[in-house]
Amino acid sequence: MPKKSAAVDLTTPESIALLERYGKIGLNASRSKDVAQSAKQSTAFQRLVQENDLDNAGLDEKQAGLCVDLTKEAGYENAAGKEKLSEPEVRYIVTAIKDGRLRSTDQVKAAVQYMESTKASRTATENDVGVNAQEFDKSCGVGVSFTADSLMSTLESYMQSLSVSSEAPTDWSGLQGFRANMKNGVPDLRWANGKDLAVAVEGLFGKMFGPKTAGAGGNTAAKEKAAKKADAPKSAGGAKSGAEVPVSATLTTDPTATPNPTSLFSEGFLSKLHKPGENPQIKPELKEKHLAWTKGRVFTRFPPEPNGYLHIGHAKAITIDFGYAKYHNGCCYLRFDDTNPTAEEGVYFDSILEMVRWLGFEPWKITYSSDNFQKLYDFAMELTKRGKAFVCHCDQETMAAAKGSGKGNPQPCPHRDRPVEENIREFQAMKDGKYPEKGACLRMKIDLSSGNPYMWDPVCYRVKDAPHHRTGTTWKIYPAYDFAHPLCDSLENITHSLCTLEFIDARSSYEWLCDALEVYKPRQYETARLSLQGTFLSKRKIRTLVEKGYVQGWDDPRLFTLIALRRRGIPPAAMLRFVEELGVSLSNSEIKLVRFEHAIRQTLELSAARVFLVLEPLRLTITNVPDDYSNELEKPIHPKVPGMGTVKCTLTKSVYVERDDFRAEPPADFNRLAPGKSVILIGSPYPITCTDFKTDPSGNVTEIICALEDGSGPSGDKKFKGKDASAIHWVSADKKQHVEVDEVRFFEPLFQSDDPSKVENFETDINPDSLKVFKGALLEPAFYPVAKKLIKDAKAEAVKRTKAAASFAQDRVEADASPAVQQGASPAETATHVPHDGDTPVATADQLVGMECIRFQAMRLAYFAADKESVIGCLEEDDSNEAGPRPGDRIVLNKIVSLKEEKGKKLA
Repeated sequence: MPKKSAAVDLTTPESIALLERYGKIGLNASRSKDVAQSAKQSTAFQRLVQENDLDNAGLDEKQAGLCVDLTKEAGYENAAGKEKLSEPEVRYIVTAIKDGRLRSTDQVKAAVQYMESTKASRTATENDVGVNAQEFDKSCGVGVSFTADSLMSTLESYMQSLSVSSEAPTDWSGLQGFRANMKNGVPDLRWANGKDLAVAVEGLFGKMFGPKTAGAGGNTAAKEKAAKKADAPKSAGGAKSGAEVPVSATLTTDPTATPNPTSLFSEGFLSKLHKPGENPQIKPELKEKHLAWTKGRVFTRFPPEPNGYLHIGHAKAITIDFGYAKYHNGCCYLRFDDTNPTAEEGVYFDSILEMVRWLGFEPWKITYSSDNFQKLYDFAMELTKRGKAFVCHCDQETMAAAKGSGKGNPQPCPHRDRPVEENIREFQAMKDGKYPEKGACLRMKIDLSSGNPYMWDPVCYRVKDAPHHRTGTTWKIYPAYDFAHPLCDSLENITHSLCTLEFIDARSSYEWLCDALEVYKPRQYETARLSLQGTFLSKRKIRTLVEKGYVQGWDDPRLFTLIALRRRGIPPAAMLRFVEELGVSLSNSEIKLVRFEHAIRQTLELSAARVFLVLEPLRLTITNVPDDYSNELEKPIHPKVPGMGTVKCTLTKSVYVERDDFRAEPPADFNRLAPGKSVILIGSPYPITCTDFKTDPSGNVTEIICALEDGSGPSGDKKFKGKDASAIHWVSADKKQHVEVDEVRFFEPLFQSDDPSKVENFETDINPDSLKVFKGALLEPAFYPVAKKLIKDAKAEAVKRTKAAASFAQDRVEADASPAVQQGASPAETATHVPHDGDTPVATADQLVGMECIRFQAMRLAYFAADKESVIGCLEEDDSNEAGPRPGDRIVLNKIVSLKEEKGKKLA
């Protein structure tokens, strides 16, 4: 075997400098180390960098990684003269990576293969490799883009074509063959994201043949195979009690919603969790009952306390709770933990459901801890009768001192050993309202010798004389979280109780309580919570910011509440991408903001239309054309996605350009407009050259004078190439050919430090320049048709999802009502509850559509979204109405994220 190369020492000054260079080029820390540790690969990459001037190319992480891949595919690691491609051929591919046409390793491989296969037929010159650009793009899948919807429709069409020839699969047994042949049948599928494609194929088969699990679908062979297995949890579909649930009841979201981040559940910690029924129980019959009810399906829950708005940390919890169930064709409850009536408000219930749906998920059922108040009280009384709970009358200070005031060595409460009969009477007295708040509480009697504070007789019921939003004044006592949560999980047959690391110690009391009452015991798993640099998520601190006017409200786009992130225009798909890229960790860490911004850019890159926005307009007049000069130009809505179509813009004698694109006295490296310099107005066939400029009495430039270089200008018949002139954006000065913008809001971090939570007085850390407002900006007229199309599509998707959710809910109701299900039902399913007005938030299409759906890239500036304060009259009209301005329109834009990562920021 070949001798293995010695590892490169990465601690030497030379290696450290090399790693810094690779980082500046765009490679992340991990990829930089991988390249530097291989002398061959490092030499090859440095050669590519030098030949293509990549040190200053402004590559993002993905582009830099593709350049590394190119060195391997092009044979740059071979000896000199053994490369597969010439330097100009490689340069052509590098250019395609830089301009975004090639976006995956598969496309880079295809590009190299194209160059190799066409080498003999191309006529190359010194500076031109003779490539047919259209053929190259087609061979490399340039412009081929799939959404969840288009993937599904493509697969359905392919399945239909198989049906015509009787080659279509008839059940799940045909999955492997379908996967093997689909890329031959639909060649463009080779460019689809592998994970998204896998999800779409599974979704198609689920739609056609029912769930993949043996007991719930149409896969006869799988049923027979599962029936032969002895292990009940693995063949739970064969359970005799309980009716088979309709296919729709096994889905946690509409299949057209934002794609589930499957790698979270197919790799790492969450891929290794137990199968339903494998979690141990104190009695075997508890497992049997559980499986009879769940039929081996996964059941999870998202249990927020409705006392505030959700924040970015909850986005991770929602993705894990709902996503894990969806990945396993299971069900996820939205359970409101409404056990503290003094802190809960109706607006929070509505907002929580709206944010869950905004992220792309639909609850299997909406429940409340208060659904189970009577049952929880009965459990507490039973625990008391078993001598495992006692009524305590100590005040909070005495109780804390008995527990060692946080230093350990707990001492028994003086009421700990009172007789069972006395505890029963005292607990009944608590329920009857005979004690004031803090006058008595019920505590679990667990283990004072344990090293775990959660085992030191925690409170399970406390007196609270406050009306509850659902039960009114019925109850004078309310269960504590550590009591209600595990028992509600048990009542709802939760298979996987997923939570964050701060609940690790609570797992012991969680399991103790279930076993003490001899009820079904779910299995709790803990993962790290999401903690983001540069902000805090404390409700108390955010309330201070709101009440003192530092921000405009809980949805101020500088905050990291979900309603604020939505208002800012961040797509829900970007939130899921961010969570998926972070993965699941078992240790807490702070994530840098640039990683979040990177996920947003990746999501918007191929989905956001390109629109001209001139932020600070400066008039530019072309002197060598008639006063009525009008040249209608056509430009793509997205240069990399031809399927988005084109829009028209009109070049007139006078236009507006960015003030920053002109310098009267430019520095040496300035490559935009200046006296004697030329630029291209994007979309125009000819460059313009600055011949003069005008100023006001204060010396401020008020107008640029230019000549159109179409052969009649001062430069004669001068021909310009792309490298000779920079391209700048513009809008016509004709009022009918531009749109006036009321406000453009640029957001910067709200705090000056990376961790404001550690600043003694966080109010002193507020960044005074966190919001900058531009007035007088101008948009091209294409903004209106683009906005109308985006809102129309968003409404259609919202209606589709909401109808699917309603149908899905009806299927669940019918399934729950069946005699077989009632026979095996858990107490939570059969609990009686009479709803009142406003009892349960309702899923509506309006929840999913807002002005933030109007997202676009302002070319050369940033990504923007329309703010909720915007008024755009044409959006409410039908397709027959022209998409344009209406009286009373008000356009307010929010900056979502910059086009590139700011210098000095790194993803690591």
